[in-house]
Amino acid sequence: MADPTRTARADGATDPPTVREWLKPLESAGLRRHTSAKRVGGKAASLGRLLRDGFPVPRGWVLDARCFTELVDRQLPPGHDLATLIRLSGTRAGVDRAARARDRILSEPLPEALSTALQALWQAVEQEAPWGLAVRSSATCEDSEETSMAGLATSVLGVRGEAGLDAAIRQVWASAFLPRALAYLAHAGVRDVAMGVVLQVMVRAEAAGVLFTAPPPGLEGEHWHAGERLVNATLGLGAPVVDGAAAADTIRLARDGGRVVASAVAQKRRALVVGAAGLEEVPVPEPSAEQPALGEAALRQLAELAERLEQGGKGPFDVEFAVEAVEEGPPGAALAVDGEAPSGQPEAAAAAGAHSPVASEAGDGAPSSVARRVWLLQVRPVSGGGFPEGGDADTIWSRANVGEALPGAATPLTWSVARAFSDRGFREAFAALGCRVPRGARLVANVHGRFYLNLTAFMRIAAQVPGLSPRALLGMSGGASEALIARLAEQSEGVSRRGFYARLPLTGPRLLLRQARLEREVAAYEGEALWAQRALSELDMTLLPDDAIGTTLRSVFLLLERTGTRMLHCASASLASHLALCKALERIAGRRASARSASGEAHLDAPAGRAETNVEHLAQVLAGGVRELDSAGPGIELARVAELVMQDRTARERLLAGEVLWPRDLPEGPARDAYARFLDAYGDRAVREAELATPRWREDPSPVIAMLTASLRGAPGDPERALARARALADREMAMLETRVPRLELALLRTLVGRAQRYVRLRERMRTWVTRVLGMLRRVALDIDRRLRRIDPSLEPGSVFFCTYEELVTALSSGRADVGHLVRLRRAEHLRDAARPDPPATFIGRPPPVVLPPASGERLLGLPASPGVVEGRARVLDPGASALDAVAPGEVLVARTTDVGLSPLFLVAAAVVTELGGPMSHASIVAREYGIPAVVNVPGVTLAIKTGDRLRIDGDRGVVERLDERASPSSPGVVAGGAPGGGAAPLATPPG
Repeated sequence: MADPTRTARADGATDPPTVREWLKPLESAGLRRHTSAKRVGGKAASLGRLLRDGFPVPRGWVLDARCFTELVDRQLPPGHDLATLIRLSGTRAGVDRAARARDRILSEPLPEALSTALQALWQAVEQEAPWGLAVRSSATCEDSEETSMAGLATSVLGVRGEAGLDAAIRQVWASAFLPRALAYLAHAGVRDVAMGVVLQVMVRAEAAGVLFTAPPPGLEGEHWHAGERLVNATLGLGAPVVDGAAAADTIRLARDGGRVVASAVAQKRRALVVGAAGLEEVPVPEPSAEQPALGEAALRQLAELAERLEQGGKGPFDVEFAVEAVEEGPPGAALAVDGEAPSGQPEAAAAAGAHSPVASEAGDGAPSSVARRVWLLQVRPVSGGGFPEGGDADTIWSRANVGEALPGAATPLTWSVARAFSDRGFREAFAALGCRVPRGARLVANVHGRFYLNLTAFMRIAAQVPGLSPRALLGMSGGASEALIARLAEQSEGVSRRGFYARLPLTGPRLLLRQARLEREVAAYEGEALWAQRALSELDMTLLPDDAIGTTLRSVFLLLERTGTRMLHCASASLASHLALCKALERIAGRRASARSASGEAHLDAPAGRAETNVEHLAQVLAGGVRELDSAGPGIELARVAELVMQDRTARERLLAGEVLWPRDLPEGPARDAYARFLDAYGDRAVREAELATPRWREDPSPVIAMLTASLRGAPGDPERALARARALADREMAMLETRVPRLELALLRTLVGRAQRYVRLRERMRTWVTRVLGMLRRVALDIDRRLRRIDPSLEPGSVFFCTYEELVTALSSGRADVGHLVRLRRAEHLRDAARPDPPATFIGRPPPVVLPPASGERLLGLPASPGVVEGRARVLDPGASALDAVAPGEVLVARTTDVGLSPLFLVAAAVVTELGGPMSHASIVAREYGIPAVVNVPGVTLAIKTGDRLRIDGDRGVVERLDERASPSSPGVVAGGAPGGGAAPLATPPG
């Protein structure tokens, strides 16, 4: 029999008098003037309304927002209230005051009477709340049609005891002072705000997630139709889904009838539960990890609840829910008693706590009376949330290509450097082309800590140049559907080119001269950069005073700006040469066929897809085989290290036993020397190397060791063969052209191919220098970090990365490096950003908080990035690139994005598939250089594909095809119709 106290009561009569004095029952929220939304906040009022309408909402209470206002008035100095901070949003003074206000809120105790009330509340509900209470924000502007604090204000789960509730309430209040929350309120036109607090009994969730009753604006398409609802769900608590910390099942439900249209089941290896010590993760057994989190009964309830919520034309809504197993339920709760067993449950019952329904085994012997009850935890309009800085409802944002360089949430120092670096570089590159950049145009924005490009502004500027159409640019960078390309083209219509043509007599010769001198300019830059690198390495920064270290920081930052500008000049030249080659190939497309066409494939002008895609792909193949490509260096050199390790039995045994990290851990000999040379040459590289907080291989070579370990499992082979394959394919294509193209046009093509190769080589060389200068900047930052922690011993290592570049320069030059309050503020915000789900790679207007479903069916389509057809087992890389040594030779690497730091694994793998990136990205260029097939820009591929799936990768056409049921990865990749191991250059094998 279910405990009736779990559902909300009609009134708070049974609550102790001390509780009723401070906390009102949730069902009364929004009912009267003293519990109106202005007094208790929008979320509490919304939940109270749902309760009164008969929806299943857990029992709860609300703390009046006036408590927050009174605390602010009593504890904070003048000018630190939210109204003032909203007005000062984005200013240095505003951030400083917000940080100090947040520290004060977290450190000051609550009123004694309120603490007594919280103690009495916990004593009253402890028996009915084995998982404790959830403490959630309820701002007076929250969860309305116009504003939503979703993802900005804090929720604290699994809170137990008076002290825990006290601390949780202060955390919720303090979250209102985070910079992004203040910026959002300022942008939304909110002048002042107060923070109510909702306290609810935690649902003992066996599964939980988020329901979207309709697609947010801009997300309708083949993956999510207008007449569908979308569910993201996982085992245990829904926080991993809401916060993006774990993979989630995605289920598409028909609006009419609620039938399942399509679903993708994620591998849910861990689940979040409330244990004896609070929130903790427990492992999920392998069979259960592969099963859906939600059964038919729960999905049926969700469909019914969504239909009820939208009655009367309301919605669409973003709904957080939890599913609880009960024997039977009280009237009014959504129940389905059908004997349905939980689809998957984690192990470790002891770790999860005695009351955890997530701790039992999956359904064996479950009583037939067990039912699934769906509880609604939060309901808010999908339209809530703010626009990124510089955008509006029609702005198109994308990180499809830039996400390769900086995946995930960036730390404040990295973001402040990258913003200045990229914004200046883009403006200078556009100016060099003769484009006018509108004053105040925002080309990049921080979206939940992620780096996004303003495609609308970017394309309007690029449209001033004939030939730089959205289709031409996005065909190479990826990330946009046909509908979005058409929308961008429409947004760029009417852009005047008169200014471009007027400036052309001046900018044209200047641009041609710059391109002609680019190689010499890069060489001159390298001399300057080498001198700066050597000078910094010889400098003992510990002897410098603070103002001198500030000067050093500025000088390295200015070097980074010059490096970035030079790289963008090389990238512009590379783009122009590629487009020129494509145009030349289009003109002669009707007079010849490619080498693959001669083998029975479609002609260039009649491919399975757009003709221009095939032309672009042929241009990429012709320009392949670039010798001395910097980005390919780490993989080639690590393969050579692997060959030497294989020839030294002791070295191989130590490495495979996990006893090697540094060169000194290897026995003396060629392998040890080669590994030391590798770290000396590439020690500034790293996985996710654009993030300044990431340790470089010189500091922590464990990723290198993991990739080296993976390479030792390969068959014998020469890494030079990989480079030779790319060159041979390019030569074969050119030979086919020689038989079909007149001599004059052939000479032009050879010239264009040579230019494309030269500028790609220069672009990748400058990309390497950007990495080196970032490594220099990190060295200076680490010395500053030491100084900050000397001033404030309470700061953790790495605190420097939670200041912006401007804040560090100001603090060091003033001699007052007291930034502890800023560090704590920005660290809290970064943790929030890092825990959020990645917004879609491309979106319109606001970033929707949703994990989009992958394409259904056995064939997934992307962009061809490197030619070849290969079959192999999938190896899906988790975010953060952990367990790199688990990659087996011949497997197909499947990843959200292929960081250049992972490129050594390309020589182990049979093929590469990514969700992000384009054919001209750094990783795609490296894949072509290594001669392995690659398909990029495949939406949702890390959800659709599981490790062990057998795949056929067609890098010529951009197709990923699932061949059969999953199996344990064992056999190497096989070229379709060909020999084993095709597409992957085996690295090494033990000597016979």
